[in-house]
Amino acid sequence: MSPRRAAVTTWAIALAAVLAGAAAAGALVRGGYEVPADVVAPTLVLNLAVGWSFVGVGLAARRRRPGNRTGVLMVLLGFAWLARFLVAVDTTPAFVLGVLLGSVALSLFVHLLVTFPTGRTTGPGQRVLVGVGYLLSAPLDAVFLALGTQRGRGEGPPPNGLLITPSNGEFSPEPVDLVVQAVVVTLFVSVLVSIWTRWRAAGAAARRALTSGLVGGTVVVATLLVERTAILLLLPPSVGVVLAWSAQVVLVVWPVALLLGLLRSRLDRSGVGRLVVELGDGPAVPARLRSVVARTLHDPTADIAYRVPGTDTFLDAAGRPADVAPRDDRAVTHLERDGEVVAVLRHDPVLAGEPDLVAAVAAGAGLAVENERLHAAVREQLEEVRASRTRLVEAADAARRRVERDLHDGAQQRLVAVGLALRLARARLASPPAELDALLVEAGEELTAALAELRELARGIYPALLTDAGLGPALASLAERAPVPVVLEDVPTQRRSEPVEQTCYFVVSEALTNAAKHASASHVAVRVVPDGGELRVEVADDGVGGADAEGSGLRGLADRVAALGGHLLVSSPARGGTRVTATLPCG
Repeated sequence: MSPRRAAVTTWAIALAAVLAGAAAAGALVRGGYEVPADVVAPTLVLNLAVGWSFVGVGLAARRRRPGNRTGVLMVLLGFAWLARFLVAVDTTPAFVLGVLLGSVALSLFVHLLVTFPTGRTTGPGQRVLVGVGYLLSAPLDAVFLALGTQRGRGEGPPPNGLLITPSNGEFSPEPVDLVVQAVVVTLFVSVLVSIWTRWRAAGAAARRALTSGLVGGTVVVATLLVERTAILLLLPPSVGVVLAWSAQVVLVVWPVALLLGLLRSRLDRSGVGRLVVELGDGPAVPARLRSVVARTLHDPTADIAYRVPGTDTFLDAAGRPADVAPRDDRAVTHLERDGEVVAVLRHDPVLAGEPDLVAAVAAGAGLAVENERLHAAVREQLEEVRASRTRLVEAADAARRRVERDLHDGAQQRLVAVGLALRLARARLASPPAELDALLVEAGEELTAALAELRELARGIYPALLTDAGLGPALASLAERAPVPVVLEDVPTQRRSEPVEQTCYFVVSEALTNAAKHASASHVAVRVVPDGGELRVEVADDGVGGADAEGSGLRGLADRVAALGGHLLVSSPARGGTRVTATLPCG
């Protein structure tokens, strides 16, 4: 049915209900019976409230769940309830029709209660109860009418229990009335047993859907049960007046409770926003995602199975193969992103009656799964970048070691050999000319200076002492050669991993170089101390400050420190000195 046609049908039914209520009021006031004035108003108000309540809530339920029969049953029950007023019209056809339709109202109530919330029978027990309920209504009353056991027209106020008033006469029910009431009591007891058996066997989600309707319906059935039992016990009618009024009051409230159940479903959908926000506060790990989804759906059995990319295999939160085929006790909703199934939501089949809620939760969960996949991809890329940066640093250090070794074993040794050759040549000359002797001396001095510079360059490229003796002796040697006074306030005696010692050494070396070249410092303090599972390196000078943390030297240090998962902090206020602090994990 198109939305426009559905809207027209809804308004037509609502108008018909209003007209039926007006007709009921006219039948009670102008039907030909003498009706006590003190009961006209409460009778009309209460009965119209019952009829219109069922019709209104039934229309809302029908519009919200077109495939559900509950709304249709409620609308029919509301009209049948209003049609009871035909018994107030002092004509035989109206009386007969009013009796029959009034009985149908009770049968529709049993049908609605037994099959709530779907409106469909699901087993032989429910079919028997619904069938008996209809047999005890119009067919049985038709037999009684044919046998003349019903009170005829023109005998006092409207018959068939339309008015709830105590009788002034002697109360003496016929034996057939007692038999009928016994059967009705048995039916009501069976309905109560069916209700609570179904409620106890249901899961949490099903109980949530059943509770709002079954509690009110149970109160009505219990009240009617007591009322009918009072008839069987031959108690005066005045005893059942309060019970009869109570039953009708509950009948007014019961559809409202069903409406609140429908509105609660809308409130449940508002919880999807909280689901998205809660999942956004942290990683959507499988266990956490399942917990949030189950809480939002009010279904503790709900869980999510994840699809292995590129396959049709699904795994649960524990990584075990998961069966994602729908079953009688398990419904499945696909979580899709960009037309591709990324996971499935397995939940209680009763939630199929809340397709909007399930779809909203599935969309929120699918978004969380996709976000987590993207985050995992980003984390993987970051890890690869970190690993790549570490490999670059390690490759650079390896290259430094090779250059230092090549200089030490190659160029330095050759220069030493040349120096020895010059000294040997000068020694073999008995009396070299003064000019030649001066040239040899000068060449030897230049060679010695070049060798010293080459050794210093080799130590700067990669300190062999760091590998041989450790960080403490290497820093001590670095402090001795520094062009500014350096105080080693604290240095470690315990050896650390090679990458950590190398990074610490180069942080101190670069900071000392900057203090000498740019800071005009007169004093530098160096501290290398363990801090929990980390090693903290601090180099502080008393120079002019203003160091550029984005300069090539400090930027390179930051990259080296970050490659190990550490952090580099540079504090260099103008005329306030410079403090370089590196924190390195070394657990």
